[in-house]
Parts: sequence; structure tokens; C-alpha cells
Amino acid sequence: MKEDEYIEVKKRSTNKVYFESPLVQSIYDKIDFLREESKAILEEIDSSEFKQQLDNIDLEEFSEDTINQIDDVFDDISRFKDDIIETQDIPENVREPYRMTQMYFDRDGDYVRRAQRKLKRLKSNKLTDAYGTYTRVVELCDKAINVNDCNFDAYFLKAQTLVKMRRYAEAIEEFNNALSIKNDIGVWLAIGEANRLDTDYDGAINAYNKALSMDENSFEAFKGKAYTYFDLKDFKTAAYFFGKASHVGSLDEASQKIWNVCKEKLN
Repeated sequence: MKEDEYIEVKKRSTNKVYFESPLVQSIYDKIDFLREESKAILEEIDSSEFKQQLDNIDLEEFSEDTINQIDDVFDDISRFKDDIIETQDIPENVREPYRMTQMYFDRDGDYVRRAQRKLKRLKSNKLTDAYGTYTRVVELCDKAINVNDCNFDAYFLKAQTLVKMRRYAEAIEEFNNALSIKNDIGVWLAIGEANRLDTDYDGAINAYNKALSMDENSFEAFKGKAYTYFDLKDFKTAAYFFGKASHVGSLDEASQKIWNVCKEKLN
């Protein structure tokens, strides 16, 4: 931390404490909220009315929300710590033992799980800032990779998130990093989709063919090739692969409509 950077605390007429740093204020407010929330929960538990309604409460959702609130606090603290101490600031002779200790305690796995929770909450509309969430997920995956550069899940999740951000070239690079750890059909399918969205149709077809070499009846690979040929306006080949996919599994409504368009074009 620079000499002129410090945390100033201000006390106003109320009992609430205010900080100059917005991030520190956010951490304080969230901890304060959890403290007040826990008191309220204990008071409710102690009431006979709550005991009578206990059977009607979704305890799984209740505990998940609590975990998410605590996770938000840890996430802010983690950001604050990173602002103060950069990994490169750690002496070189300490850096590797520090990383090994983090691996021992599965810190890379923790980062990935936190990233997955954020995406899950975004999908369920409990988070509303999509771009901010995606950015944080990428940051958490990078943290995991800094701890363990052989963490397949971190590379794969980072790449999938970069696709959502339309950063296709970076995504494919991370997919390739994942493949260097494990040759996984899911990664080839994801590369096919990223290439198709980036209008690299040859790259998409090659990736889907690689997936089919691992599973000759891959529903997702057939469907991916169908979409790619449809984008190329090769309706005959697209219809053929939609047909192949339909023999393996059930096409979703959107895919069925596109297949019907292909058939109409051929009539």
C-alpha cells in the first residue's frame, strides 16, 4: 500500500461507521447486515410462531442465501487484500511455498466454486449485473490458475465465461489450455461453438469433427455442425446433420424450427 493510501474512519451522529474507501464500506455494511440478520433469525427461532411454520420453510434455499451473503463478504475482503498485497510483492523465496500451501488447502478449488456460485446466482436472477459478474468470474478463475496452473475446471470455466463476454479468441486460448490438461469432448464442443459464434466456420467444423472422433454419436456435435452449415447457408448439409442429431436425441424447439427452415429451402 502506498504511504498516502490509508483507511479513514468517520463517525457521524448515528452509531453507523463510515469509511472513505467504498470497498471497505461495502465489507463493513455486509458484515453489519449479517450481524443484524443473525439476531433477527435467532429471535424468530425463539418464537412459537416460527416453530409452527418451520416445516413450511425451504431450509436448503435459506442456507444457500446465507452462504451467498457470507461469500459476498469474503469476496470483497479478497479484493481488498489484493489491492494491498500483490502476489509479485511477496519475496521470491516465499512465493512458491505460499502457492504450495494454498494448493494444499484447495484454495484454487475454492475460487472455482465461488465463481460457479456467482454464475448460478446470475442465472437465477439473484444477481443482475451480468458483465460485472462475468468479469469477477474471470478474476476468480485467474486466482485459481495462479495457485494451480493445472486446474482444468478453472481454465474451462474462464473460457466459457469469456464466450459469454464475446471475447472468443481469448476463450479459445483458455479452452486449449484446458485441453493441454485433459482431452475432453466437452471442451471440443465448446471450441466448436466459440468458433461458430466468431464466424470461423472451418474451425467450428474441425472442432465438432474432433468431438465426433471421440463419440461418433455425439448429439451436441451433430447439432453444432447443423447450426454451422445453416450459418453457411448450406441448407442441405444442415438438414442432414439436424436429422442425424434427431436420431440420437430430441431437438429443442429453436433447433426444430431451423431444421424446418432448411427443409423449406430445399423444396
